[in-house]
Amino acid sequence: MSLSVKRRADAALSGQVWAVGFGVVSIAAAALMLAVHAWTPVRLVMGSHGSWVGQISAWVVAGTLLTLGLLLRLRLSQRDVIAGSRFLLPMGIDALTGLADRAAFCRTFETSLDSIERRGGVTLLLLDLDLFKEINDTYGHHAGDAVLAEVARRLRFVCGPDVAIGRLGGDEFAVLIEGAPEATDIAAACRLIITEVRKPIALDGHTLSVGASIGFCATQERGTVRDDMMRRADRALYLAKARGKNCAVAFHPDMDRDESQRRYQERELRGALINGEIDIDLQPIFGSDGVTMKGVEALARWNHPYRGRVGPAEFVALAESCGLIHRLGANILGLACRAAARWEELFVSVNVSPIQFRRGDFVAQVKAALADSGLPADRLVLEITESVMIEDAEHARAVTHELRALGVKIALDDFGTGFSSLSYLRRFNLDALKVDRSFVADLDSGVEAATILHCVVNLGRALGLKVVAEGVETAEQARFLRAAGCGLMQGYHLARPMTVAEFERRYAAAAAPPRDLAAAG
Repeated sequence: MSLSVKRRADAALSGQVWAVGFGVVSIAAAALMLAVHAWTPVRLVMGSHGSWVGQISAWVVAGTLLTLGLLLRLRLSQRDVIAGSRFLLPMGIDALTGLADRAAFCRTFETSLDSIERRGGVTLLLLDLDLFKEINDTYGHHAGDAVLAEVARRLRFVCGPDVAIGRLGGDEFAVLIEGAPEATDIAAACRLIITEVRKPIALDGHTLSVGASIGFCATQERGTVRDDMMRRADRALYLAKARGKNCAVAFHPDMDRDESQRRYQERELRGALINGEIDIDLQPIFGSDGVTMKGVEALARWNHPYRGRVGPAEFVALAESCGLIHRLGANILGLACRAAARWEELFVSVNVSPIQFRRGDFVAQVKAALADSGLPADRLVLEITESVMIEDAEHARAVTHELRALGVKIALDDFGTGFSSLSYLRRFNLDALKVDRSFVADLDSGVEAATILHCVVNLGRALGLKVVAEGVETAEQARFLRAAGCGLMQGYHLARPMTVAEFERRYAAAAAPPRDLAAAG
């Protein structure tokens, strides 16, 4: 583009404002001239010594009243012009961002594809903002609009005036790069865009932060269909968001095959929830002596009819992406509570998906699981990750407050792998920290991990929090954690995960006997 879309939009808006203003002035001038003729008979009646000043004043009053009436009628204020700017902007311009709207961008895209041989190729980037919904929910839509406008400005800054940029709707943007750049150049461009978008945005005394996920695809083939390109880039964008925030993924033909496989797996998972194939394993959690069992962690399993007992890494992310995580989470929570209710004094720890946690009926889901199982609330520990607190802090605080009011315990999982802000430990009512297994594994490699673990244990003690070490694989690690004062630990060195039936056989004697067995005796 030879001229920035935003500059053209601003110029068009300015021209429209001046045109309307000039029209009002012209009408007022014409009204004054009419007033002269209208007042002429009055001057003649008054005679040659009549007051010209009085006549002029009358003309001015009449003209002023007429002009004010017109201004009120037109309501020509800056606020109204800006609010109605979408009616003044040229066709194809998004009023909020000044970028091309979806229809205009698609027309430009079609033109590029039609002349692809001359242009040498076309690359389409689809960009979706991370954490945008949280900003809208927390600060309001006016803040969301300001973020969109600022992101558009940054995209123009990074891409330059000759690159077509559009807002497709919501928080989704598109960038069209003509020519045949190297894949490394496109990847570098994506990194530049992500870096620029991630920079903090100052608004009304707040510092807002968003991220960007990008999916892109390129073609040099004549006859490429626009919708196919959009679908491929969208598929790559989906994978970028699934891998985490602030990353870019290029489309590969295998993705079409993967998408077909994903849809098949989704149907299987839906069937598993209906047919009762979802189950749990239990992994014991021991005290610092490594002998006394204090509780268990419930780990999701899928009893697949052909693949056997499948771990959570293969289906939890799938459930999150296809909208089944709420049903899956409720299922696992119910199984965990019913299992733990059979043993006195043992607590059960359950991982909670961030998506499940943010759902409005999550607290009701927990209440239902407790009521159905009869498990005392103070024996249920819900493990949440740091991302839950960061992405929507106020909602997370409200939910944790409700849960703790019930008596449920809250543990911060994978502590040390994210932001680990001390302010979150102070602001949230937590009961435990779960040290990520990577720190325990690094104990054998040097003193740095040992120092970190000592600090975490001391921090937990100072804040009145229990500290749980995950991934204890060796006797040396267990000895170190015991000496450091770590109160709870779990890992393969102590006990592997096992089915509920196996747990009952092997560990029933380690705590009070199961309620149903005691009743039977």
